[in-house]
Amino acid sequence: MGNNHIYTKKEISKILKRASEIQTRKDLYGDKDGLSEHEILELANEVGIDKASLLEAIHIHDKPDFDQEFKWSKVTSKLQEVTYVDVEMSSEQWEDVVQEIRKVTGGIGKSVKTGKSFEWEQRRGEFGYKHISLTPKDGKTKIQYVHNWTAMKIPLLFMPAFLGSVFMLVTLKGTGLPKPTAVMFAPLGGLVAFTGGLMYMKYYYSREKRRLKNMIRTISKKITSFGGAKISIEDEDVYSNENTVNKSGNRTH
Repeated sequence: MGNNHIYTKKEISKILKRASEIQTRKDLYGDKDGLSEHEILELANEVGIDKASLLEAIHIHDKPDFDQEFKWSKVTSKLQEVTYVDVEMSSEQWEDVVQEIRKVTGGIGKSVKTGKSFEWEQRRGEFGYKHISLTPKDGKTKIQYVHNWTAMKIPLLFMPAFLGSVFMLVTLKGTGLPKPTAVMFAPLGGLVAFTGGLMYMKYYYSREKRRLKNMIRTISKKITSFGGAKISIEDEDVYSNENTVNKSGNRTH
């Protein structure tokens, strides 16, 4: 039985707009909840969007939103970076990359393969870790770097603040000040020590950010070199085979 409700022009406009959105969604996705990267590329090709531009947009979208600068309010103690190299690294080349990582970090670390990703991790006791993940796919290699030193906040901020307060208290009492007065001014020592720790955390963040950039640059350069090396080796083999044929031909003449 039909609906006898009379729709206003405004309601009709909303209904038609919603129907258009539903139809567009059905045309794009069908019964799916979304599209794969390959399907998005096909769709982009149909509407005239350049493949390289779309891939760049996808990579930017997939890149997590990390803190890019030190934030005093939360004392940033984590660095993360994601980038892509236009060369697909192979399993055989992973060990060469690990050697480069060890040269830069000055540590051995632990390397494993998890699914399609190659991972390297270095832990410094309970005070933090560095984790590098390389994922080769579709002619590219995704590089993800994570460095976390959150556990350093306690020994570098709160412990010095406590010890600074105690030191100030003892020092003031030693000068002959009444105990209530010494207790009142003791936190100043803690504040000075806390500020010193805070400044060091800022310095540490800046230093590790420079090292992160250097690490990403080193890994990217190494992976990029694989593409060129592969071509040169192939050309060398072909050249070698041609020489063999020529030498063989010269002997027959």
